[in-house]
Amino acid sequence: TYQSKCKTCGLSTPVANIYHLHSQKYSSRSVDMANEVWSLSADQRQDTLDRITANICNIAFSRGLEVPAEIAREAAVAIERKAHTAAQVASKTTTGNRPVAETLESYARKLGALVLEVVKNGGRYAQEGAAGANGGTAEVVDLTGSRDFLTKESTTEVLASMLAPGSTVKKIKFSTKSFGRDAAAVAADAIKNVAGSLTDADISDIIAGRPEDEALDALRIVCKALASAKLRTLNLSDNALGEKGVRACADAITSQAALEGLSLQNVGCSIHACRAVEELFQASSSLKQLHLFNNMSDNHGAEHIAKVLSRAPRMEDFRMASSRVGPQGGIALAKGLTAGSCLVRLDISDNPITGEAAPALAALIQAQPNLRALNLNDTSLTDNGVIMVCAALHAGAAQLEELELSLNEITPNGARAVALAVLSKPKLWKVALRENELEDKGAVVISKGLAQVPSLRVLDMCGNQIHRVGAVAVSKAVVGLPHLELCALDENMISEEGLDQVREIFDDAGKSKALGPLDENMEEDDEEEDEEEAGGDANDPLALALAKAGLA
Repeated sequence: TYQSKCKTCGLSTPVANIYHLHSQKYSSRSVDMANEVWSLSADQRQDTLDRITANICNIAFSRGLEVPAEIAREAAVAIERKAHTAAQVASKTTTGNRPVAETLESYARKLGALVLEVVKNGGRYAQEGAAGANGGTAEVVDLTGSRDFLTKESTTEVLASMLAPGSTVKKIKFSTKSFGRDAAAVAADAIKNVAGSLTDADISDIIAGRPEDEALDALRIVCKALASAKLRTLNLSDNALGEKGVRACADAITSQAALEGLSLQNVGCSIHACRAVEELFQASSSLKQLHLFNNMSDNHGAEHIAKVLSRAPRMEDFRMASSRVGPQGGIALAKGLTAGSCLVRLDISDNPITGEAAPALAALIQAQPNLRALNLNDTSLTDNGVIMVCAALHAGAAQLEELELSLNEITPNGARAVALAVLSKPKLWKVALRENELEDKGAVVISKGLAQVPSLRVLDMCGNQIHRVGAVAVSKAVVGLPHLELCALDENMISEEGLDQVREIFDDAGKSKALGPLDENMEEDDEEEDEEEAGGDANDPLALALAKAGLA
C-alpha cells in the first residue's frame, strides 16, 4: 500500500519513494556541507522529476485511475518547481542557514503532499491564481489559495493577464503568495502595466517566510509600483511590518491623495509604527475606512492614529481592536473621530480603555447620527462607563443595527441603561452581552427593552449568572419577535426546571431552532427571586420610558 511507512526513513511511502532521504544519491554527502547551503544539482532534480512522474502514474493506477505519462510529467515539473522554491526559501533563517537534512526533508514532504494532491485532481496540477495570457478587462486578479513561494518564472505565469499589453484590472489580491525580490519585480511590472485602471490593491500576507531584508525589499518594489496607480483601497494586513515595514511601504501610502480605505491588521503596528503611519499618511481627507487589529499600539500608538483620524472628516468605518489601547488612547481616538459626523461602524473591542474613556465615547456617539454598528466588547467599561455610553445611545443613534457590550462587568445596576439604549431602535438586529454579571435582576430588566426591538435576530446573553427567572423572562420577551434566529443563554446557572421551561417556550412558538445550545449551564442551589421582584420598581427610568412610549 502507498500509505505504509518506509522502514529506513520513516516517511509515508509516497514521500519516501519520491525522494529517499537515506539513499546514497540524495544524502547530505551530496551537498556542500562545509558551507551548509542546501542545493540540488541539475541531475538530482532531473532524477526527482522521473521519480515524481512514475509515482503519480503508479498511485493513480492503484486508485483505479489512468494518468498518461505526458500529463504526469507536466504536473511533476510544476510541483517539483514549487517544492524546490519553498525549500530554497526555508533553507535560510534570520541567523544563517537551516540544517541541510532538515531542508531536504521538508522538500521531500512537500513533494509527497503535492503528488497526492495531483492524483486527487486526476493527474493534473491546479495552479491557483493562474490567469490567461491574453489582454483584456478583468475585475479582479486573485492569487489567494495555497501558500506558495513565488519565483520570477512562476510570478510571470500567474500574472500573465496583467503583463499582457492592453490589460486592464480593477483589483488585485496577492495574499498567501510569498514574494522575494525577483518575484516582486515581476509583480511591479504587472502593476505598472494596469496602473491606469487599478483602484484596489490587497497585498496582505505577501512576504511570509522571507528573511527580513528580502521581505522589506519586496515590499518596497511592489509599493513603488503601486504609487503609479490611483488607489481607492490599500490592504497591507498580515505582513510582519513593524516600523521598518511601514516605511518600506511609504511610496504606496504617500502617493495616494484620494485613498478611501487602509487596512493595517496584524502587522506589528507598534508605537513607532503608528508614528510612521501618522507621518506618511498626511493626505487622509478622503479616508472612509481605517482598520487596525491585533497590534501592540498602546496608548501612544493610538494617539498617533488619532491624529490621522483628526484629518479624516469622512471616516465611516474605524477599527482598532486588540491593540492594547488604554484610557488615554481611547480618549484620543474618540476625540479624533469627532472631526466628522459620518461614522457608521466603530470597533475598539478588546482594549482596556475602562470607564475613564466613557465620557469621550458618549460625546462621540452623540455626534454620529448614522452610527449602525458599535463594538465595545471587552473594554472594561464597567457599570459607570456602560451607563454613560448607553445614555448617549438612548438619546440618539436611531440607525443602530449592532450593539456589542460583552465582557464589561455589567451588573443589574447597569442593566437599565442597556435596556433604555435598545428602545426605539427599529433596525437593531444584534445584541451581544456575553460574560457580564447581569444575574436574574439584570436579565429581567433588559428583557423589557428587548421585547420592543422588532428587528432582533441575534441575542447573546451567555455567561451572565442568570437563573431560571431571568432565562424565562428573556425567552418570553424575544420568542415572539418575527426575525429571531438565535437566542444564546448557555453558560448560565439555569436549573433543570428552568431549562425545560425555556425549551417549552420556544417549542410552543415553533422556534426551537432559534434557541442556542444549553449544555454548559451550571445549576446552583441558591434561592431564586420571582420575576416581579427581579424586575424592580415601577418608577425606575426604564419603567417610565416604557410608560411614556405606551409600552408599560
